[in-house]
Amino acid sequence: MLSDLFPDSVSSYSMRALETRLGISRDELRSAASLAGAGYRPFNQLNKLRPFQKLNTARKLRKIDSPSDNLKRVQTQIYRRILRPLVLPAYLNGGIAGRSIIDNVMMHVGARSLVTVDIKAFFPSIDNREVFRVWREMLGFSDRISSILTKLTTFERRLPQGAPTSALLANLVLHRLDGPIRAHCEKSAIAYSTWIDDLAFSGDRPQQIIQTVTQTLSAAGFGISHRKLRIMGPGDRKLLVGIVLNRFPNIRREYIAQVRSGIHKLRVGLIPENSLRPYINSLEGKIHHVAALAPTKSQKLLVDLASARHGDAPIPIQIRP
Repeated sequence: MLSDLFPDSVSSYSMRALETRLGISRDELRSAASLAGAGYRPFNQLNKLRPFQKLNTARKLRKIDSPSDNLKRVQTQIYRRILRPLVLPAYLNGGIAGRSIIDNVMMHVGARSLVTVDIKAFFPSIDNREVFRVWREMLGFSDRISSILTKLTTFERRLPQGAPTSALLANLVLHRLDGPIRAHCEKSAIAYSTWIDDLAFSGDRPQQIIQTVTQTLSAAGFGISHRKLRIMGPGDRKLLVGIVLNRFPNIRREYIAQVRSGIHKLRVGLIPENSLRPYINSLEGKIHHVAALAPTKSQKLLVDLASARHGDAPIPIQIRP
């Protein structure tokens, strides 16, 4: 049980304590839980048109589980009042307040070799039983409250894409099952970090962990994407989440060039009107990514993006702080 990660005594929670912490009455919580299955507006969306993607490239449909405003409000309170205060282990990085992609990368800078593994369809593969175990076994809530919290944070018996609670619950599920991986890494002096479903391992021979990772995930009902498995040895350029792991980590030049190409397509009007906003959002996200390691370059990209036009209309931009 990880209830010691929570600043209060989680295991002693009653319905009264839960409604007090969340600021939501027990009647509303029970009602929202009973209606949670109908509280989503799922839809299929084409994957975003990326700034460096060919315009005629076929795009896959992605299922989005969009919670209703009321359900999202409840989930946001669960995230803010229960999940966000958890003090999670340092190797978990993605989706955790106060931790960035740089924290993830710095664990592997200067390593002789690097292995990256992607968990296939991670969120959809996390079922309601796994989520219940997080609430009950890891955080120590009673069966009754764990059941309510599970109903409020799952959809169609799985972890939904897009709910405020999903990323942290996914981290907790991974931590609950990856004990054999952590033990192997500690024994073999392998550095291990995660960015949601992207796992990274570095050291002298990190490739020896692959079998343990595959077996551990398989035993828990998860698989890895063999197409995305990467083994980077001493003579290879090492890339982790788009960052080059030299002595001083930096954004790879190809990435900067791709962003510039994306801005150019925007400027000359090659992006369809109905794709403008998600396309611009994608550019903003990529520039934000650049800013973490190369602020000067990101400022130049911001200027270029601000000057881009679709027709004669200026394009509003907003970079996340």
